[in-house]
Amino acid sequence: MSTSNIIEIAIRSPKDGVNEADFINAKNAAVSKLVSLDGIGPEREFAPFQTMPQQSKKVFVGMTRYESQANIRRSYMNLGLMLKMIPFFRKMAPLAGVFLKPNEADFDYLTFANKKNVLEIALLRPKATVTESQFLAARSTFLEQYNAEPEVVASYTFTVSGGFRNKDTLPHFTIYQDKGAYEALAARFDTLAYRKAFLGVYDPAVITLCTVIK
Repeated sequence: MSTSNIIEIAIRSPKDGVNEADFINAKNAAVSKLVSLDGIGPEREFAPFQTMPQQSKKVFVGMTRYESQANIRRSYMNLGLMLKMIPFFRKMAPLAGVFLKPNEADFDYLTFANKKNVLEIALLRPKATVTESQFLAARSTFLEQYNAEPEVVASYTFTVSGGFRNKDTLPHFTIYQDKGAYEALAARFDTLAYRKAFLGVYDPAVITLCTVIK
């Protein structure tokens, strides 16, 4: 994947009082117009089965790839897109909306998670007593050990390049073999001392576990 590519993560639910079908129709219209623009797309979509903080309504997770920051700027100036986005914005309650640049050169947007896998998206903030450099060192130590667990396929870290909600977070993805593998590993969480140590250095903004739709 080109290092200039940027990935948008959008995590959202219908607003209170908004019918889910109306939300989905508005979302699909906005996304369809967005990915029709040059240098944008394809969209990837995920179905959360667990989200922190817990939500009373269904959560929807989508990703979109942009070839460059210029494509993002041009999309903001596209009148046709704005005519689709504004009605969608009025119907959604956003949990996260961030633009990410992958830190690992081997991250492949199209193939990093397949339909068998479970994807964990973690948008984290260092605790008030923890510096960013301390957090990053702790995360690196954690992921090195976590990736060695047999249920884990890989993890990837990202740098936030912009956004409108939770853009002050330090994100990473973890991919598990499948839902059964994730559940098997989760059953061992209390035995993983290195995981307990990592839990002590961050506050979660949003953590969501998803199956892959596309």
